[in-house]
Amino acid sequence: MKRLKYSLVLGLSTSIFLTLYISYKGKYNFNVTLFTAVFMFIFITLISYFKMFAHINNKEINFQELKNIIYSGRANHYLNGITVGGNLYLTDNQLIFQTNILNFIQKHECIINLKDIALIEFEKTLGMVNNGLLIRTENGLKEKFVVTNREQWKNEIEKKQKIGL
Repeated sequence: MKRLKYSLVLGLSTSIFLTLYISYKGKYNFNVTLFTAVFMFIFITLISYFKMFAHINNKEINFQELKNIIYSGRANHYLNGITVGGNLYLTDNQLIFQTNILNFIQKHECIINLKDIALIEFEKTLGMVNNGLLIRTENGLKEKFVVTNREQWKNEIEKKQKIGL
């Protein structure tokens, strides 16, 4: 349903914009403008439904309720090679990433138990910016985050791991 809604909104807004632009230029009569608007609405809606928004599924994600937050901050999470914006939370036993409301396409949650974290490493984003945090788990999983104050994040996670032992 979300996929259809996004496609219809994009098709309608594109056709309205194009109709206003053609009307403003005044080069074409009403029939040509109307035909172009209807054609663009159908064309853009179909293209966006089958191509642009094809990866949107209709399942709703219910984020875990956050309890005992020790440290939090804005972050990006690498998901399938793309950074997705949201918030990173350190609780008493988990590291939790939740996407923000702007990421309606890549909405997800990443939960890492602190007892499963084997190693925390620093990485450079784009090979030059010192703001990457790589979390390696005991089962070989790698999760990459872009955060501010990555040293503080590492210290807080390691401190909580030591307390939890």
